[in-house]
Amino acid sequence: MGIQKVLQVLLLVMVIMAGSVLPLKAFEPEPVLQGWLTVQDITIEGNLRTRRKVILSELPFSIGSTVNINELIGQIERGKENLMNTSLFNLVEIEFAYTDRRRIIFNITVKERWYLWAFPIFEQEGRNFSDFLRLNDGSYFNYGLYVKHDNFRGRRETLRLRMVTGYKKEFRFDYQKPGLNQQSGWGINFNWLWNDQVSYTTQNDKQVFLKTLGSRLLTKSDVEASYYYRHNLDHHHRVFLGYENVDAADTLMVSNPGFLSGGQNRSETLELGYQYTYDRRDSKVYPLSGQYFDVEFARRGFGVMSEYTGFFQLSATASYQRPLLNRLYSNTRGFMSAIDTGEAPYYFRTGLGYQDFLNGFEFYVIDGSSYGGVQNKLLYELIPRRNKTLQWIPLEQFSQFHYAFYLKLHFDAGYVLNDNRLPGNRMANTLLLGYGLGIDMVTFYDKVLSLNYSFNNFAEHGFFFQFNLSL
Repeated sequence: MGIQKVLQVLLLVMVIMAGSVLPLKAFEPEPVLQGWLTVQDITIEGNLRTRRKVILSELPFSIGSTVNINELIGQIERGKENLMNTSLFNLVEIEFAYTDRRRIIFNITVKERWYLWAFPIFEQEGRNFSDFLRLNDGSYFNYGLYVKHDNFRGRRETLRLRMVTGYKKEFRFDYQKPGLNQQSGWGINFNWLWNDQVSYTTQNDKQVFLKTLGSRLLTKSDVEASYYYRHNLDHHHRVFLGYENVDAADTLMVSNPGFLSGGQNRSETLELGYQYTYDRRDSKVYPLSGQYFDVEFARRGFGVMSEYTGFFQLSATASYQRPLLNRLYSNTRGFMSAIDTGEAPYYFRTGLGYQDFLNGFEFYVIDGSSYGGVQNKLLYELIPRRNKTLQWIPLEQFSQFHYAFYLKLHFDAGYVLNDNRLPGNRMANTLLLGYGLGIDMVTFYDKVLSLNYSFNNFAEHGFFFQFNLSL
């Protein structure tokens, strides 16, 4: 017998003897982890700019807290969703490891976006891209300079400077410090606007514009201060106070004496309001599951800076998204707005087509004191999200690229209440229906491009484009 065989026999004998000596429990399998785990540590990689506390504030767990083992995967997914919804990162990964049967550590890896933008502006002016194509006579363009610093100082603050001329002359400065988890934040913005072309009335439910050859029709300046508070990740509160000064030229007031209150050329308005938002969606850009609710109550005009006493406005939005079958999703969104007066000056006009719209009515503005609507979408995930690395782009912030495509069927319904409807405007006080089909492309840096073919109950139909490319 060779020496190798001898060693093998001896090793087998030792194992058998050890089995007869060691207690049986030494060979029992490790018990399945149950109950609660204590978070021993959270490590973060890739946050070259972003402060550690900004990332920690988005997590549903913290160092020293406990996590139920049965909810571990759900908590990790929740953390990833929250971090992606900050719009600070192109990619987020969360891994974990057990240090023993009762403790766990998390490792978070992020890939940051590009935060500092400075580039010339050349953009269309209009409520949406489809309406711009309808109106375009070569003058509905703005050009200028845009500077934006996201994640300023690494604290998720936003600093924005915008200077444009062309269709309108505008100067805008914004600073926003959002409320982090269990913390408050604040913001301030200032805007100055000069126009030689202004929408001064509505005919046939479409805006009618007055244009001069370089002479001022309207100037506006406003400032707003906001205070934010956030708790339990999903609940957001905002209180805001604003001042607005509007000065209209005589030419504009002759065209529409009701453009400002009392036929006056100038309006000074104070605004005070409160906004509450509950956001529990998997994505703020293109949600496929979750719920959202937002309500805002504001007083616009107090009769302090001018004789105009103003009005109260209540607005609310709610949405519910959920998966139905494999790659099939439903999305329902409802909205409403109401003011406590039958008619406001045209400058403060409300209605469908300004902030909220219905598919199939992109060309229209339906003025009224109150309105509401429901938008329904049935989505099919044609191409699931695909992450690509563009090797020919040297900057990692742009080389990490993703996209997804969705087919959709949409059906919208709405109603606008207007007790003082102008002759020729037929869509207020009538049930509005829009429906059709389309395709959406969702890509990086929170961009969504939509192409729809829509119909409405006024026997109109056509292709409509929606780009969320506003700066």
